[in-house]
Amino acid sequence: MKIESFALVLDAAQGGTDESPRRVLAGLTLALRLALDAQQAGASCIVVAKDAASIRAALLDERLRIAIVERAPNEGRVLRVPANFVVHRAMFKHIAERDALDSRPPRERDLALEPVPFEAPYAFQPLSVVDDASAREAERRLFRALRKAQDGWTSRYLNRYISLFISRWLIKTPLEPNQLSVAILGVGLVGAWFASRGGYGNLLLGAALFQTQSILDGCDGEMSRVSHRGSRAGEWLDTIGDDLTNYGFFAGSAIGLYRTSHQPLYLAAGALTVVSGLIGSGLEYRYLIKIGSGDLLKYPLSQGAGSGQLAFIQPLFKRDTFVLMTLCAAAASCLGPVLCVFAAAALGILVSVIKTELRLSRESRAVEPR
Repeated sequence: MKIESFALVLDAAQGGTDESPRRVLAGLTLALRLALDAQQAGASCIVVAKDAASIRAALLDERLRIAIVERAPNEGRVLRVPANFVVHRAMFKHIAERDALDSRPPRERDLALEPVPFEAPYAFQPLSVVDDASAREAERRLFRALRKAQDGWTSRYLNRYISLFISRWLIKTPLEPNQLSVAILGVGLVGAWFASRGGYGNLLLGAALFQTQSILDGCDGEMSRVSHRGSRAGEWLDTIGDDLTNYGFFAGSAIGLYRTSHQPLYLAAGALTVVSGLIGSGLEYRYLIKIGSGDLLKYPLSQGAGSGQLAFIQPLFKRDTFVLMTLCAAAASCLGPVLCVFAAAALGILVSVIKTELRLSRESRAVEPR
C-alpha cells in the first residue's frame, strides 16, 4: 500500500518535565521511540525546536537515519506529538496509509488534541508519560502490543505470558537480540543431545529443553521489535535457529528411542522428518533470499488443512503447539508413536511446500512478457 510521507514534529512534553523525553522506557528514550516509529512509517524528517535541548539529546542514536530539522517543510503533511507520548508502534504507519487514501487529508494533525481511530490487534491509544505510574502503564501496553494475531494456541495462552515477562527483564540488560538468538539455539541443541542419550529421563529432559527453547524463542523477537533493533541477520538467526532445533531434536529423539527400544522404525521416522524438513526449508530459504527477507512468515505456503471445516485444526501444525505436544508425549512415555505422526506431518508439509513452489512458478510464468 502507498505510504503518504510526513514530517513528525516533536513538541514539548505534555504534563511532564523538560527531561521527560529523555526518560528510558523498554530500552529507548521516549522521544527516540517516537522518532524511530515515524521513520519506520515513512517520515521524511523529525522537527525539533532549536532550544529543545532535552529532545535533541534524546534523539542521538545511529538507528535514526532521517534528518532532524528546526522547521517543518512548507509543503507536505505534518504530524505533531508531545515528545513524552508513547504510541502503538504501527499508529504512524496507519495514519500515513489512511491519509494516502484520502483525496484531501489534513495538512496537520496533532495527536495530543485529536486522537486518531486506530484498530489493530492489541492496539492502544497514545499515552502521556509523566510519572512512574504512567511509565509502568506505557511499558505494559508496549509489551502487550508485541503479541501477534497469528500466534498459535500455545503461544497465545502460555508461551507469550512467559516470554513477555522475561523480555521485560532482558530489555534492561546489555544483551543484544542476536546474542540471545544464539543462546536460545544452544538450549535447543542441548535438548537434542539429551534426547539422543535415550531413556525416559533423558528424553523427558530433552523435550523440556525443546519446550524451553520454544518459549524463549519469542524473547529475541520481542526485544528487537520493542527496541527497534531488528535486522535481516536477526531474522535469519531466528528462522535457522528454529529449524536446527527442530531437526536436531527429532534426530536426537529418534536415536534415543532406538537406543532404548532397538526399533528401527524410530530411526526411519526421524530420518523422514529431518530429510523432509531440510528439503522444505531449502525451498523456503530460496524464496526468502529472492525477496530479501529472513522471516519465514513471509513464505506464502499453500495451506491444505487451513480452509473449510478443517480450519480449526490448523493451529495444531504451528511450531508452538507441536513442541508442547512433544513434551506431553515424552512425559507420558509415548514419544515414539508421536514421532511417527510427526514424520507423516513433515511429509505433508513438504508436499505443501512443493505445491507452493509449483504455484509460484506458474504465477511467475503468467506475468512474464511473451
